[in-house]
Amino acid sequence: MNQLNEEKNKNKKLMEELNKEKLKVKELNDKIKKYENSNNEYIKKIKEMEKLIKSKNSEINKLKSKKDKNTEAEGETMAIFFTFINQDIHRPISCKNIDTFVKIEEKIYNEYPKYKDYNTYLTVNGNVIKRFKTLEENGIEDGNTVIVNIYEE
Repeated sequence: MNQLNEEKNKNKKLMEELNKEKLKVKELNDKIKKYENSNNEYIKKIKEMEKLIKSKNSEINKLKSKKDKNTEAEGETMAIFFTFINQDIHRPISCKNIDTFVKIEEKIYNEYPKYKDYNTYLTVNGNVIKRFKTLEENGIEDGNTVIVNIYEE
């Protein structure tokens, strides 16, 4: 009987230990699930952030492309010099390579109106400038000197 009671006590202690261990296992399993869920949430957040980054990169590329198109449309800024054949004026003018030459010529004649009375032609590097073409089309580059020539009457 004593032996049976001892065995029952041992069995009872073992059952208590087993229950404690089961609780530990349950707690650990709960922690694992919690970490898995939080990891899944982090993974979801990471994927959302990746989508956002892709979207922002796409937006940046569109803006860069738009900026490049606008820059092309604006043309390159440059300076050309105007010298009159009698060399009394040597004047730099800021312009864009896509400006028509007549637009720049108008600036000069507005600044020096006495030359409006003359019949003139303009040259750069020995070539006659076509007034209604752009600077680029006329082969005019940054720093070139345009000579204002007067037809002899």
